[in-house]
Amino acid sequence: MKWYVVPFLMVALIGVCLPVQAAGTELMTAFSLRVTVVENDVIYEWEYDSPNHYEYEQGEHVVKGAEAKKKVEELVEELKLDEHAEVDDLVKRLKNSSHPDIERLDIRYMNQDSKLFTWVWKA
Repeated sequence: MKWYVVPFLMVALIGVCLPVQAAGTELMTAFSLRVTVVENDVIYEWEYDSPNHYEYEQGEHVVKGAEAKKKVEELVEELKLDEHAEVDDLVKRLKNSSHPDIERLDIRYMNQDSKLFTWVWKA
C-alpha cells in the first residue's frame, strides 16, 4: 500500500464521522423538530425527523426533499434554537426577519435523549 493512502483514508473517515452542525440546534442530534407559524391567516410548518425527513408547508403547498431541507435549515439558523431559549426571543427573531406579522408560534423539539421541549406563543 502506498504511504499516502493511509493518511487520505484517515482524513476521509474523520470527515464522514464528524457531525454536520446547523446553527443553533444541531439537526444531526435532534430526533424531531416541528415549528408552526401563523401569520396573516397563513399557516407555515417546518418538520424534521431523524435521520433525513424534511417537510415544509405554506398554506396548502407542501414541499419535501432537498428544497424542504433548505427551508428547515434556514429556519433553524434564523431561530438559533437551543434547549434553553426563551419564547419571546424566538418570536422577536422571526418578527425582525421573515415573519413581521406573526400571530402564533408553536415549536416542538425532541433531542437525541427523547426529551421534549416546547415553546408556544400567541399574540
